[in-house]
Amino acid sequence: MKSKKALFAGLCAAALMPQFAQAEGVVNLYIWSGYIDPAAVKQFEEKTGIKVRIDNYDSEETLLAKLKQGGGGYDVAVASQAMVPVLQREQLIQKVAVRDLPGYNKIIPKLRKPEWDPTGDYSVPYLWGTTNFAVDTSVYNGPTDSLKVLFTPPPQLRGKVNMLGSASDSVSLASIAAGVPLCSEDPKQMKKVQDLLMQQKPYVRTYNSKAGAIRESMVSGEIAVSSIWNGTAQRAREMKKSIRYVFPKEGSLAWVDNLVVPAGAPNPDNAKRLLAFLMQPDVAAKNSTFLKYQNPIQGSEKFLSQEIRDMPELNPPASAKMVFLKACSEKAVRMRDLIWTSLLK
Repeated sequence: MKSKKALFAGLCAAALMPQFAQAEGVVNLYIWSGYIDPAAVKQFEEKTGIKVRIDNYDSEETLLAKLKQGGGGYDVAVASQAMVPVLQREQLIQKVAVRDLPGYNKIIPKLRKPEWDPTGDYSVPYLWGTTNFAVDTSVYNGPTDSLKVLFTPPPQLRGKVNMLGSASDSVSLASIAAGVPLCSEDPKQMKKVQDLLMQQKPYVRTYNSKAGAIRESMVSGEIAVSSIWNGTAQRAREMKKSIRYVFPKEGSLAWVDNLVVPAGAPNPDNAKRLLAFLMQPDVAAKNSTFLKYQNPIQGSEKFLSQEIRDMPELNPPASAKMVFLKACSEKAVRMRDLIWTSLLK
């Protein structure tokens, strides 16, 4: 029989082994549902021996809440350019010395030290695109050049509307439709935004930000018009040719999603290896091909098919007005959240 001392030592070693294994061989990724090519994940795992564990969130409000609660053990998270400064201000992400990572010099110059991360310390640009709306032209074949189709839907579309289930997306789109500047702190202006959303509410079937569910609902006909990201719209059009993505005359909501490392990440070295991997041109092209979004990596275009490069959802017309998401003041965020809470009651 083993001595008590030996038994205790053995139990301690057994308890510590999984922790050491986790620190050496795992990276925990917190990301939108379906927002990375499984083939790219497999390639990273085979190349590095590091297992990628993926967890999904359904809104940036959920992301913020999770990180405020202690980070959830995540090593890498995806955050929009409007969220990065908020996470930095709240000390929820850490500096990752992006400039020293392999592949940094492949990022297009204007995104190496962008407005939301002017020192280039906290984030790596991942994908970028637009958020507008898509409509099934087999259900409604009238004019589609205005956000009125989404917010004041014609009879054919009523009850078949989906809005993204995120305050930052839906309130921002409503602001553009109402002619109100993003992140306004003016109660009168934000009342116009609230009124527009409340007027639309009886016609909304769902508030949902899950890309796969939106796509499936549009293809099945359950939903005929939805606020949507351009990549999701393109994937829906592949399955149903009558779905059309619109760049509305009032303006298109533009965004850049970024990779960040949460404060207290258990595997920061593995996180940096994943960031460097995702900056490789062939890998960036994989994600663009799979997700149908533009990537910020120079040299990735040679790995993209002509079909991908020519997709209408990825090529806004020259006349399109781009309104980029930005970090709102605390006052503006409170007003936005009050509108959203009131809307969902």
